[in-house]
Amino acid sequence: MLTQTTAPEVTMAADPPDPDDDRTTRRISDILQGIADAPAGADERITLGQLVEGFGNRAFGSLLFIFALPVALPIAIPGISAVLGAPLLLLTWQLMCGRDQPWLPELMRKRSFRRADFSRMLLRVLPFVRRLERLIGPRLTWLVDRPGERIIGLFAFILAVVLFLPIPFGNSVPALAIAIMALAVLERDGIAAIAGTVIGLAGIAVVSGVILGLLKGAVLLVHSFILS
Repeated sequence: MLTQTTAPEVTMAADPPDPDDDRTTRRISDILQGIADAPAGADERITLGQLVEGFGNRAFGSLLFIFALPVALPIAIPGISAVLGAPLLLLTWQLMCGRDQPWLPELMRKRSFRRADFSRMLLRVLPFVRRLERLIGPRLTWLVDRPGERIIGLFAFILAVVLFLPIPFGNSVPALAIAIMALAVLERDGIAAIAGTVIGLAGIAVVSGVILGLLKGAVLLVHSFILS
């Protein structure tokens, strides 16, 4: 169960922090591995603030990826979208507005979930993330420069709104699109940005179809009730 906690911050990576290393060159898989390999005696629960600290200065790309990935996967932690949806909205809004560094309010940073669940999920997806990293790299970088990042932020914000809606099966595809666009920002890969956009449009189409189907069903139900 997801709760709010006031547990103190703990070091997320297995290695001690290096003040001369801003972690701007570490790959996302290495950072995830550090989170999964929490030191002995670490708190039972992990807060969103601890995740932010674990990514150091990897900024928006890493945070968007780690907040979107659990929602996109079928092995996601139950109820995780309720906790991660709000940070996604806030982070994509900040990316759209051109902020250099992400920010989360203290109340949001204290939200938490079980470390064991999160680490188990990370260990299962790390092989996939590493394979994906081998496929991406700097390409069409003009699509992910500063103006491009703001456009990506706008579209990701729209997807985050869709993800946050209580629509059955409506959050996985938008979350996957956000995760791919986050990797595009991290690796300066314009082709990945295009792929994420296409997947996002498909997700919006699916959600629109579900909403339309629900509306038609409601109209038919009301019509049937009136005629009976």
